[in-house]
Amino acid sequence: MFRNYLLISLRSLRKHRSYSIINIAGLGLGLAACLLLVTWIVHELSYDKFHDQASRIYRSSLEYSFGGQTAKTAVSPTALLPTLEKNFAEVETGVRVYNPSSWNPFIVRRGETLFQEGKFFYADSTFFKIFSFPLISGNATTALTEPNSVVLTRTTAKKYFGEEDPMGKTLQINNDKDYLVTGVMNDVPSNSLLQFDFVGSFSSLAASKEQIWWSANYQTFVLLAPGTNVQSLTNKTSELVKKALANELTNPGDYVKYNFFPLTDIYLRSDMNENQPVGSIQYVYIFGVIAFLVLSIACINYVNLATARAADRAKEVGIRKVIGAMRKQLFTQFIGESIIITMLALTVAFLLSRLALPAFESITGKSFAANLLYSTPFVSAAVAATLVIAFVAGAYPALAITSFKPVSVLKGNFKTSGKGVWLRKSLVVFQFCISIMLIVGTMVVIRQLDYLQEKKLGYQKENTVILPLDRKTEKVFPALKSELLRSGAVASVARATESPIAIKGGYSINLQQGSTNEQGMIVTAMAIDEEFIPTLGITLATGRNFTEADMQKTKADTTGNSYTFIVNESTLRELSLEIDKAVGTKVGLNGRKGEIIGVARDFHFAPLHQKISPLVLFTEDNQYSYIFAKLKGTDTPAALAQMKQVCQTLTPHRPFEYTFLDQDYAALYQNEQRMRTLSTTFAGLTVVIACLGLLGLVSFSAAQKTKEIGIRKVLGATASSIVLLITKDFTRLVLLAIVVGIPLAYWVMSQWLNDFAYKTDIGIWPIITSAVMCLVIAYGTAAFQAVKAALINPADTLRNE
Repeated sequence: MFRNYLLISLRSLRKHRSYSIINIAGLGLGLAACLLLVTWIVHELSYDKFHDQASRIYRSSLEYSFGGQTAKTAVSPTALLPTLEKNFAEVETGVRVYNPSSWNPFIVRRGETLFQEGKFFYADSTFFKIFSFPLISGNATTALTEPNSVVLTRTTAKKYFGEEDPMGKTLQINNDKDYLVTGVMNDVPSNSLLQFDFVGSFSSLAASKEQIWWSANYQTFVLLAPGTNVQSLTNKTSELVKKALANELTNPGDYVKYNFFPLTDIYLRSDMNENQPVGSIQYVYIFGVIAFLVLSIACINYVNLATARAADRAKEVGIRKVIGAMRKQLFTQFIGESIIITMLALTVAFLLSRLALPAFESITGKSFAANLLYSTPFVSAAVAATLVIAFVAGAYPALAITSFKPVSVLKGNFKTSGKGVWLRKSLVVFQFCISIMLIVGTMVVIRQLDYLQEKKLGYQKENTVILPLDRKTEKVFPALKSELLRSGAVASVARATESPIAIKGGYSINLQQGSTNEQGMIVTAMAIDEEFIPTLGITLATGRNFTEADMQKTKADTTGNSYTFIVNESTLRELSLEIDKAVGTKVGLNGRKGEIIGVARDFHFAPLHQKISPLVLFTEDNQYSYIFAKLKGTDTPAALAQMKQVCQTLTPHRPFEYTFLDQDYAALYQNEQRMRTLSTTFAGLTVVIACLGLLGLVSFSAAQKTKEIGIRKVLGATASSIVLLITKDFTRLVLLAIVVGIPLAYWVMSQWLNDFAYKTDIGIWPIITSAVMCLVIAYGTAAFQAVKAALINPADTLRNE
């Protein structure tokens, strides 16, 4: 019986080749898109779950409040971990992780081999006890015990040592200390929050020998005992910290506490600025919905074409029923056809997704396991899902076809029936409703990203080269600056602690009257030199810029009472200071005391998801980490070549590596850029799949009207009137889909834009453009098939009838 069903199904598919190709191609494209998106979603949801003890690893994060303002940060001080291990049995062990190379790249040398590295981490000796990063060589327990020890990843070891065994050999770090290689580990998985190439021993740092509470620069991870009540631990930690900092937290309402966040939730659900790139659970939801919608459109094609072909198969079913076929047998046969089609589509989908995987990895910026698509769990899940699709999508057509009454069918009455027409029309509307939503959504995403790139930030990011600044470079900075300016390629040179695109330094500022703190609040602050403001084109609302005299005065005064500050307009608003009275106001900033000498116009120093907050700028020699060089002219390659020559002469201890400020700014919106590319790709794909289905329906409609078209042409009907006859119903359905889809798309994209503090309007043009585009594509698809039908010789069609 099974063999008979299979043969009949294959013969039916072969007989109706165009129907089969459209169904398999449409469903295959939909499944391929779904497979790729599910691959990305699974990867995003898998972050840090590969650690054996992942469910018990938590990261401690700092939350503090001063002057009624609350802030959160992902870092903590050196004193926290020893205090937790000493006082709470719930904390089995922990590890402090620190990556100073993220803002001041390390120079790593072996012999004449010299590289600039930005992924040089430091960690306590318990690092490999808590995290599951297997070592290829070395002892995981002792590898990070001794000072100046380092563990390399496999790729890094090969980069510096080739095929040699690196164990026991040394690398010179920052032209200063030799680090002994005590271990080699497998490369860090792409779904790890911590991405590093080196792990140095935390005991190498001076900070390891002190336990202080006020310098929070380290990520602290703890391994909690099974069954630990995290909220209870948080409360007890807060009480302990409150006692330890009693002398500093003297104002009512001020507090410092530490929260514990699950490691496996950090990547997608962190609610604070992270020191490493993270994802967003919102994008997981968005692309999960897109995957479902694309697949739904493909399944709708199958249902539509199957029910449309019901009339053609009515006589077959009638005859089978007359000779004794049971409805159950007929249902099984048609479900079998559905399974064959979906399995063929799944095969096509796997081939397409495997071919598209490299491009998909490039778009998403992820590196998926090469065998993920063909892994047993993934294939099993895909097959199971496809079988469900086969039954769900094939059930209604099978039930509709097998419900035909033999008497009506064999009398020839069935073809005039409207059975299934309303379902097909509803599904066509649903298909194009989804398509219009995705097109509108894509255009709004593009509009917002263009807005982000074009918005005036309050400083000039173009033609600005950023170079790292270390202590050796600082010593020769006057000569370096002079030579860069003398080269003719550089207009100005400045220094600062951080890049203006993302200033993160958290400080507390107080209005001062003598020694009494009148008001205090949390601000962002960083050190700059006297050239920073003119180099970046920042505008002062009042007052003056820093001078060399200000810098020398601050440097000479060891009491910390001779600082000068420039604040932004938001700071004045929060401190309730009038702009004309701000200059000369005495303030204190984390122990630095001095006066405000200028007020800068508000400029954006964080991603545009956030509103401009209070910012304080000051001068301090040992705080600078970056050089900013404003280029002259438009011949960038020539300017960089001149800069390289100067840097190699004066700073031969480090390679000439740089970034551009505008490129760093664009990287802030990497997730949005990827969303733009993905949504554009899959919006286009949904339209293609929907049009495939429409092509099949129009083709079927034209075939059903063969005699009518022939008679109309004999009576003098033009080809254009025939095209209109066939396409008018489908055009109306697409218009209805546009009317329904546009309000939904508007609401969804309004919610997405709410994530940005600064955003564009959706406007009318994305809506009009999307509607016209969808209508033209749909009509063009329908008209293509209709024209073919209209051009057939009526003599041929009437002779056949």
